[in-house]
Amino acid sequence: MAKLYYGLLDEAGILEKKAETGSHFIVSVVIVGDLGELKRVIKLARRRTRGKIKTHKIFKASKENKGFIKLVLQELSKRNIEIIIGVWDKKEKSKLDKNIVYAKLVAQTVDIALGVYPRLSLVVHKRYTLPRVRNQIDQVINNIVESGEFLSIEHKSEIEQKELELADAVAWAVYQKYNNKNPEFYNIIEEKIKKENRITV
Repeated sequence: MAKLYYGLLDEAGILEKKAETGSHFIVSVVIVGDLGELKRVIKLARRRTRGKIKTHKIFKASKENKGFIKLVLQELSKRNIEIIIGVWDKKEKSKLDKNIVYAKLVAQTVDIALGVYPRLSLVVHKRYTLPRVRNQIDQVINNIVESGEFLSIEHKSEIEQKELELADAVAWAVYQKYNNKNPEFYNIIEEKIKKENRITV
């Protein structure tokens, strides 16, 4: 039987196709064989700041000092992880409800992950608080699971699952590459990226 892996999924960008909100939407999944591998990443990055950089109790890349984000990504890149990335170009037209668009983009990225890791315990960042919407998303994702594959899905916040902060850091780094033409942060984790695919709706 294939080994069970753990996946932490987050995204960067917003789904509405407004000019000022970036040209791409990013879905990232950090894959690890043992969640314990990720426990001290943020803590060690904070220690490396030596108190010279202000950090937040809950890491959110969009609010953090860029120097601190670099340290987090550097620490993460030392770990035995792999990364799956889905990239949606928002120029693609879609008349679907944004919840369905989100579900389809996540499902495609999870499908890519399952192609490499056929047994996956996935924690999705809790983007939506309504159970009805989360169930709708799970339904779309579960439709891509093929025979011989195993997928469990939980929706949690970064308070409930601290390691989601790292998926946020990865999604933000990839977002900088595609939306701001700045590969500086992406380059830190590039060697850990197993798959980086375009996704569509």
